Amino acid sequence: MNTKKLFNTISAGNFLKFLVMVVSVLLLKTSCTINDPVADISSPGYMAASIYWDVPVTNVSAGNEVTFYAEYWSVDNSYNYLGVWYNVNKNLKYKLTYPPNGYTFTLDSSSLVRELLEIKTFQHSESNYDTENKAFVIEDNFPVSYTLSSLEYKNPISYNQEQFNQLIPEHVRAQFVNNLFPQLIYQDFRTLLVTDRQIVDNEIFEEYFDTEIIGEETFRTIKPEAASALRSHLNEVPFSAFIYNKNRQYYAVEFTQGYQLNARFRIVNGNDVENLSEVKTITVL
Repeated sequence: MNTKKLFNTISAGNFLKFLVMVVSVLLLKTSCTINDPVADISSPGYMAASIYWDVPVTNVSAGNEVTFYAEYWSVDNSYNYLGVWYNVNKNLKYKLTYPPNGYTFTLDSSSLVRELLEIKTFQHSESNYDTENKAFVIEDNFPVSYTLSSLEYKNPISYNQEQFNQLIPEHVRAQFVNNLFPQLIYQDFRTLLVTDRQIVDNEIFEEYFDTEIIGEETFRTIKPEAASALRSHLNEVPFSAFIYNKNRQYYAVEFTQGYQLNARFRIVNGNDVENLSEVKTITVL
């Protein structure tokens, strides 16, 4: 029997087992280091203050105060900053109606008009400690600017072109007319383009339509090649003509503008670690 060969085989086997054991220990150590979030946040300077806050009434008139309740605590028992911050969304809603057939066009939009900004700061006081809740408590308020007042424009009986153009943008009016076009029938086109205002000569107008008689009924349909011309003629119609309700004598337009606050309570503890509370959404009336 070759003793030297056997010895080399055993040695190689033991070395392989030893290598596997070393690699396993290293992987286990690495895994524990990466996946131990408690160790990370427990390290000095890493843990942020805890916050709980509530806004009991989330509808407020512009110019008034919003009341709130907040609880906070930190393991370092030190606080460098307390304050309320919010950003502002502007919400717009348009509703335009063509009274003869009742077609209604609606459009809603929302946009961020103010980034997250500091609104009001507060001083930490040891006297605010609540032994029952084991936290510091603040019951206070923060302001809402008069400039965030809501606006409503609904079914006016007179038409102010300048005011209307300011409230209803050109792209909204264009979308309304574009979407209205397939809802219009022969009589609608005749009223808008011939009867109420002479935008198109009668003979030319009639050439835009085919005539089909089924039984005792006559149907007038737009010729495919006439669609672009009719769309062009509609652009010559004063916009007020599309939305005027002759029976009730008002202009069928509704516009609302409102603001929404997304408020948060911000804390910076003694280690300069920041934390923000959950968002409270507030509707400005």
